[in-house]
Amino acid sequence: MQSYNRSMTRMHLRQPILAVLIAFLLGLQLMQPSRTWTILLTGITGMFIAAYLWAWTLGRNLHLRRETHLGWIQVGGQIEERFTLSNTSSLPASWVQINDQSTLPEFNANRSTSISAGYFDQWSLTATCNQRGLFYLGGAIIQTGDPFGIFEVTIHDSQRTSLLVLPQIAALPEIMIAPSGAYGDGRPRRNAVDQTIHAATVREYYHGDSTRMIHWPTTARMNKVFVRLMESAPEGKWWILLDLDERHMFGKGWDSVEEQSVTLAASLADAGLRARKSVGLITNSKQMAWINPQKGEGQRWEIMQALALAGPGRLTLSTVLERIQPSLGRHHSLIIITATTKSNWLKTLLPIGKNGIIPSVILLDTSTFDNTVVIENTSAALQQRGVTCHIMPRGMIEPPKAPPQQRGKMKWYSTPTGEIVSVRS
Repeated sequence: MQSYNRSMTRMHLRQPILAVLIAFLLGLQLMQPSRTWTILLTGITGMFIAAYLWAWTLGRNLHLRRETHLGWIQVGGQIEERFTLSNTSSLPASWVQINDQSTLPEFNANRSTSISAGYFDQWSLTATCNQRGLFYLGGAIIQTGDPFGIFEVTIHDSQRTSLLVLPQIAALPEIMIAPSGAYGDGRPRRNAVDQTIHAATVREYYHGDSTRMIHWPTTARMNKVFVRLMESAPEGKWWILLDLDERHMFGKGWDSVEEQSVTLAASLADAGLRARKSVGLITNSKQMAWINPQKGEGQRWEIMQALALAGPGRLTLSTVLERIQPSLGRHHSLIIITATTKSNWLKTLLPIGKNGIIPSVILLDTSTFDNTVVIENTSAALQQRGVTCHIMPRGMIEPPKAPPQQRGKMKWYSTPTGEIVSVRS
């Protein structure tokens, strides 16, 4: 839960003509004393002072409290924020204007209301998060004043809370990722060339088996010759390389190449981590991301956070491949997600295979954005070089569906991954 109150108050004279009128009447009274000037001066000055005290009191006793239970959410999820405007003074606020400064798209918390003395007004606002990124809820300008319209009070609420909107995890078509290493599946194999030091099981000796592999304790116990069956080399790690070269980021909103690429990377990372693979991420976004392959929920959070903040950058895919080549390690799978159809980066890709890095390329079809793009040529060039290639047509990844609007009391629950979700009863 987050709550925040006002931080700074300013008062503004809306009717400066009254100050001029008071000065003029005072001058007349000094030069030509008259009961008429006295009555007018007393009435107008009294109203001026009363208006000032009224506005000053409201400025010190109007309080806005905002509450939200979310620190992060995924694209397509809903947030709810509760507002409480209280007036602790003995004077009513005939008009109150709240101008919200939240940065979350399509979240409009502006409100006009009035509030009696000693009362409070409470309401809630629900919004669907349709855009990933880091946003802020909070920051508001509250305006009020006296009922005569002479003074206006502006309360600046500068405190706010952050909201991280993570990319969607979408259902993907079957995508074959080329395995890396000599074997890659970690299953027991007879006379594995690239073996670990752990024995997976034992079996009876066959002609041709190495005598070095005889398991003597089992042989003595069973009175037969048994050999150790060693585990093959464990499966290589996944490196996901997300190409966000700004020269190929066509479209806007969910249908854009940028959003489709990020969603694809997030979905692949999620699938790999669920399969208990070590997954890493590299992006050539404006702030280049480099996350070494790891397993677990902590790695999922780190990758999703990086993807939520990723945006188009100026580095080309060819430049990125040149820079990362010495740091990728050996015997890993490199998954490249790109909309780049120029063939210059293929020359940089091929030397990576000398270290046992097996690439798989997912090409986003941008021909519907630019009719000069011929994606089949790039796909054919990759396949001729023995590189696994998949073409992802536009619209293959569906946008998130907005949850149906419901009525009832809102309750909050925590998921096993730590996300706070709201449910109406």
